[in-house]
Amino acid sequence: MLFSEQQYRHISQGDLETLVGLDRRGFLLGPDETLEDYARRLQTLEANLAELEDELAATGRVEIDGLTLPAADRIPPEIFAESRQMTRQLFGFAIDWVPGFFVDPSFSWLFGGCAFSYYPDFLALFIIRRSFASKPRWLIYRRDELLSHELCHVARIAMESRIYEETFAYQTATSRFRRLAGSLFRTPADSFLLLGSTMLLLVAQIIRVFVYPPMPIVWFWGWLGGVLAFLLVRHCRAGRLFNRAVRAFEAIYPGRGLAMAFRCSDSEVMEIGKMRGRGAPESWLREKTASSVRWKVILASAGANVDQ
Repeated sequence: MLFSEQQYRHISQGDLETLVGLDRRGFLLGPDETLEDYARRLQTLEANLAELEDELAATGRVEIDGLTLPAADRIPPEIFAESRQMTRQLFGFAIDWVPGFFVDPSFSWLFGGCAFSYYPDFLALFIIRRSFASKPRWLIYRRDELLSHELCHVARIAMESRIYEETFAYQTATSRFRRLAGSLFRTPADSFLLLGSTMLLLVAQIIRVFVYPPMPIVWFWGWLGGVLAFLLVRHCRAGRLFNRAVRAFEAIYPGRGLAMAFRCSDSEVMEIGKMRGRGAPESWLREKTASSVRWKVILASAGANVDQ
């Protein structure tokens, strides 16, 4: 069993010690999630994982979104241990309950790995390319960094984040450039927008050379430049608020600023990032703690006295 009946009872009672323990295993409370919703989510996860294990035991394989994942291709615990160490140091959580599988990615030569996660019908598992079974690196990918990145998404699944989801996940990157620039694209739509603008410029250049030489090309360069400017300005603005929020938490709880921000929703990160004036973050935290079990858990996980 993933959870005991006693844990479920303690969740319904709002037992702080139990909730902090679950938080540190990567079961973060969502900003609008009641304790009843939280308990149902964990029950759903437990049932889904049990169903997956039963199918693996009965048939030796499981089907997920059209992929066949054999039991023999499961990622061993020692590989997951690499990424748990990284997420524990950065964010104060360590997930030991997500199954993972090695795959041969015929659908994409550059594929490194990804997480399947479903919300609110909760289930999570990993797939990574088979090359990682025998070596920790493949091309630009590091196995521990890849798994840590995806574990961040699994832990924050209840946040339903759009703005800062990739920002947090890319904090696991060993490259400073990836930590800074990795979250430039928040969704696949952002990538398609830039790629589409580039392809449009290429097509326009071909038409100009081979079909219609007088065709003005400056508008296509302008469109591409506008897309890049939009992405960069949005990225820099969000990054500035993110850094301010982390520094605000860090000033109150040294060594825990990033971990506390990790447990915030997008709106909470922006709210505390915009604060001005001495004492404003402390006052904000007192108000949150007075009215929210979730924030009591966050502060207790940071080592704070939530009754102060």
